[in-house]
Amino acid sequence: MPAPNHSVVVSDVSNLQRYGVKGALATQWLASHGVALPAKANTWVLSDQAIVMRLGASEFLIEDQADGQVCDKLAADTLRVAGVYKVPRADAAYLLAGSGVLHLFAELCPLDLRETALLENDLVMTQVADISATVLRQTIDNETIYRLWCDGTYGAYMRHTLAGIAAELGGRTSGQL
Repeated sequence: MPAPNHSVVVSDVSNLQRYGVKGALATQWLASHGVALPAKANTWVLSDQAIVMRLGASEFLIEDQADGQVCDKLAADTLRVAGVYKVPRADAAYLLAGSGVLHLFAELCPLDLRETALLENDLVMTQVADISATVLRQTIDNETIYRLWCDGTYGAYMRHTLAGIAAELGGRTSGQL
């Protein structure tokens, strides 16, 4: 009897623009630039075609979506402000979709990432394939997807690992979006 097909599509989106900022005045600085902010740590919101993640009380990771310009706008502000520190970001980033995504995570991640465990607009910092990663769940066009970021120096390893498990589950990878 053939194994059930738990299709997974892994897309590398490392090419999307990112901007990191932290510091005691980072919240006020971002708000003064018109960026909508998550209310508490370990949550995210969409703001003007960008995902804005609050990684801690005063640390943020912002990722533009396909047509977003938020990161460029923030990077263009070269004024130095006490209490606001730019955090260079060179993350590897992936979108994971399909009926087998939770099966993939079950093999690679110690956390339960089902919808009942990872609530809407929550994010988690965890280990995926023994690499520190940030993961969130998002709904796009009525499809649940997971987004994953890790240190860019582990990008090739993470992509290879995700692609291998996806292939075992009957899925595939796609190139840069």
